[in-house]
This record gives sequence, C-alpha cells and structure tokens, in this order.
Amino acid sequence: MNHPDDDDILDNFAFDSSQFPTEEGEGEVVAKFFSVLEAEVAAARLRSEGIPCFLANTTSRSVLPHLQVLIRLHVRPADAMRAREILDEAAIDNLAPTSTSTSHLVLLGLAILIGLILAFMLVRAIWGWY
Repeated sequence: MNHPDDDDILDNFAFDSSQFPTEEGEGEVVAKFFSVLEAEVAAARLRSEGIPCFLANTTSRSVLPHLQVLIRLHVRPADAMRAREILDEAAIDNLAPTSTSTSHLVLLGLAILIGLILAFMLVRAIWGWY
C-alpha cells in the first residue's frame, strides 16, 4: 500500500536545497546565450568549479526554436562575481592564438596576388595582347 508521502517520486530525492534560489529574483543572471549548447557548456564549467547554477528558457527554446529566446544562466548572488570571472577566463581561452592571424595575412596576400594576376590576364585577353 502507498504511503501518503510517497505520492510523487520526485519529492523523495534528497538534495541540498540551500544551494539554489528559493524566492523569485534571488538568483542573478551572469550570462545570456542564443545557443542551448553554449549555455550548457558554460553551466557545466561553473558547476565544475563548485558554483551551483541553472538555465532558464531552455525548454521554450527547444519547443519554439523559431523564436529568438535568450537562455539565461543564473547563479546565487554571492557567486555572481566569481562566476563572471570564470566565464570571462573561458572566453579568453577560446581566442585564437596569434600564429593563426599570421597565416590569415599570408592567405590574404596570396588571394590579392592571384586576383592581380587574373585581372592582368583579363585585360590582356580583352585588348588582344598576346
């Protein structure tokens, strides 16, 4: 026979509810994302650093993908400054190293050179220079 407190299995999980905001407006938004994947990665990064967080609007984004719904990453106000620092560090880590910018300059130079050669050949063909 069922015990009256066993009506909902979801009520029987033990967790530390003090980690999460309990009242409306108690959590602080530290980042906003258009991509669910980016939001999940940022949340995982914060959780790996011991900062409890949650994402808002992930369900509405998946149900209504044609809408430009922002996904908000919430943390406790006491953790907000550290969370922003961690997310900023992660953004800096994702920047491309300077060596790739040098390779982009080389590719740009080659593209300009090829463009000049093709322009010269076109002028030569139009004016009949052989």
